[in-house]
Amino acid sequence: MVLRVVKTSEFRKFLESKGCRYDRTKASHEIWKCPKCFRSITFRGAEKTIPELHLRTNLATMGLKLKALYDWLD
Repeated sequence: MVLRVVKTSEFRKFLESKGCRYDRTKASHEIWKCPKCFRSITFRGAEKTIPELHLRTNLATMGLKLKALYDWLD
C-alpha cells in the first residue's frame, strides 16, 4: 500500500460518511464524536493535511484500517 497525503477536508467528509459529527474545537484540535467509538476522534483542523500516524490512530479508534480510508477516497 502506497502512503499518500490526506487533506483535512477529505478526512472530514470521510468522518461524516461514517456517521460521525463535529463536537467542538479545543485549541487547534477538532474533536468529533463517532457512533460506537470508545473515544473521540481528534486532529488539527487548521492544518491542510493530516499525518499518517494521526490517521492510523483515529481509524483504529473507529475500528478501521488505513486501507478503508484510501478505498473510500478512490
